[in-house]
Amino acid sequence: MVGKNKKPQVAAIGEVVFDIMPESRKLGGAPADFLHYAVKYGAAGHLISAIGADDLGREVVTELNKFEINPVLAITPYPTGRVIIFKNSNGSLTAHILENAAWDYIPFTEDAEKCIKNVDAVYFDTLALRKAYSKSTILDLIASAPQKAFKFFDVNLRQDYYDKSIILKLLEFADILKLNAEELKILKTMLKLSGSVEDMCAQIKEQYQLKFLILNDTAKESRIFGDTLTFVKNDGIRQSFAYGAGNAFAGAFMSSILRGKSQQEAHDIANQAAVEVCLASCKNP
Repeated sequence: MVGKNKKPQVAAIGEVVFDIMPESRKLGGAPADFLHYAVKYGAAGHLISAIGADDLGREVVTELNKFEINPVLAITPYPTGRVIIFKNSNGSLTAHILENAAWDYIPFTEDAEKCIKNVDAVYFDTLALRKAYSKSTILDLIASAPQKAFKFFDVNLRQDYYDKSIILKLLEFADILKLNAEELKILKTMLKLSGSVEDMCAQIKEQYQLKFLILNDTAKESRIFGDTLTFVKNDGIRQSFAYGAGNAFAGAFMSSILRGKSQQEAHDIANQAAVEVCLASCKNP
């Protein structure tokens, strides 16, 4: 929690991309999306990543400024990240993440170090650690964050860009963990968990001394294991999942906690942010 008259400082480290769809493109990547909602709900946001010396890289900076996110971006010889989004015949989306993007080569810079040493929370996920270069930088930056800062680990498993060692290392840093029902199944095998969903979440929370564990089951329901268990169930949402709803939930929750909201209040705010993404997706399929 920060002072009433001071905006909490939130950084996100990792991939920054443009999602390329058949008829449009938009700024993407979980870190930027997370920050968009953290800023919307009262935080100051800083994105630590890398771009190429290309038109898309310049567009990244323009888009971040539009969303009032401070760009802490290195310019590399590699192209700005892209994700090709395909719409399947059943209406679902498939994303293909292109290799050897600028964000695979995030350097440890003075600007990034200065930023990370002054944050109240830092967000990270598994995807940006797919290459050794960025993996080393990201781990060093997380370690440079203030001890009191929240370390928000969004499991965010994509394609085959993760392994047990990465997940275990990030769990060591984390005091907030966010995952969905499918990711919990993977962790169940990986961490040799047992029992009910609640039992498995309690085991992870206790073993890694987490302050909060967030479990989302699409947009239908969410549970947060903190000092207590809070549960929110949504009825009547035609769209059970929308691209970006989880990031909206995460950013709104983190900002709300930093602004002194209770777990239940922050949970309700985060849920509403995710629901709004789902409802907007229904209107614009």
